[in-house]
Amino acid sequence: MISRSERIAAHRIINSIDGIQCVLVVLMIMCSITGLVILVDPVQALNDKKSPNNTHADYNGPKSRQMVAFDLPSISDIENNTNYTNPVLVTSIQELIARANHYLLLEPKSVTEKQRFPPSGDKHDFFSLAPFRWPDDTKPNRIPYIYRDGKINPEVFTIPDRANLGKMIESVEILSTAYYFTDNVLYASKATELLRVWFLNNNTRMNPSLQYAEVVTGKNNGTSSGIIAAHKLPVILDSITIIQNSPAWTDEDQRGIERWFDKYLNWLLNSEFGKKEGKRLNNHGTWYDVQASSIAMYLGKNAATERILKNNIDNRIDAKIQADGSQSLEIPRQTSLDYHIFNLQGLFYLAKIGESSGTDIWNYKTSKGAGLHKALDYLLPYAMGDLTWPHKQIKPIKLDSLRILLCQAIAHYKDNEEYLQDLRSLDQDGNSQINMLLYGCISELGK
Repeated sequence: MISRSERIAAHRIINSIDGIQCVLVVLMIMCSITGLVILVDPVQALNDKKSPNNTHADYNGPKSRQMVAFDLPSISDIENNTNYTNPVLVTSIQELIARANHYLLLEPKSVTEKQRFPPSGDKHDFFSLAPFRWPDDTKPNRIPYIYRDGKINPEVFTIPDRANLGKMIESVEILSTAYYFTDNVLYASKATELLRVWFLNNNTRMNPSLQYAEVVTGKNNGTSSGIIAAHKLPVILDSITIIQNSPAWTDEDQRGIERWFDKYLNWLLNSEFGKKEGKRLNNHGTWYDVQASSIAMYLGKNAATERILKNNIDNRIDAKIQADGSQSLEIPRQTSLDYHIFNLQGLFYLAKIGESSGTDIWNYKTSKGAGLHKALDYLLPYAMGDLTWPHKQIKPIKLDSLRILLCQAIAHYKDNEEYLQDLRSLDQDGNSQINMLLYGCISELGK
């Protein structure tokens, strides 16, 4: 077992070495010892886990926060009940640590990697092309591009910002949760490195706005719809909450990340694009609310969070979910069942955010009896293949999204036996096992 003093010493070594050399040295020092133990025997790794003692005495911000995405099993619960020998849990942790060990070797991603710059000319501005826009063959220069829902123009992949954002979020998610289960500072240090490169370092940081997301070729401007490119940012907030008191994450890091998100929240709430996106009633409006409310909650701006949640209770859920549980604003899409799942997943996030203020969105029902529970029960027979979806779905649904949705439902609804059966009937892989660990249903699956 590596002691806390040895972990801190290793962290100091990390800070004195650049790039890939850092990873290779620490892998030799620590991962050959602790990492091997974790891969062979994750339960022993949990036995060796120590609660972090770093209090970051100079930092005056909040020490703990409500999770927005993750619903992790507590270490004490794992040690003190049958989860301790739960083979589903053990396999999930094995998969998580194997993935985290892989991410230790990855180079950090940055918005400054792109070769094509946004209309601003600033490489620090996030830049992406509208994915469903294609050349217009009726025009002499084939511009401006026109909308074709459900068909992604491969030209979007020539600008890496959106893909790199997704890779960064996924890597930080895995590394931070690996740190949670093992207390191995190696994982927190790598997550910290990735976060510093994307958000904090002057040479590589992203400017805190999405002004040039989903640019339409020929119009050369961003769109409010581009805000959805960052819909997974709440995962970053949960990840930082996990590593915040590790030796890797400093007070300066915390102050810097809070400044970044404060500026981004201000842009979301007050920019033309942000105001427009915030008024939309479909999945775009849902995920805008998830971003704005989760960031406000993270920063301690509870009045803003509660205002967004109240608006969903008073107005939005009634507009989004019909009496039968269908989501009429997602039906026109070419992959409308996917969008039913995607929008409901956002509403589940809002329900979890509501837990911090005692706002029960999980069980809320409109005057016509609609709510999140009914929306889930409506889509499941179609998603599971028991019934034929009566609307457009031009490709197979995204099973990972369905698994996470079911996992969250199992964790938050008591009448979950049907959801358990559905989840167990879906094919499982390493990624799905990790998701079950992170999103709250691993205990139920192990029974």
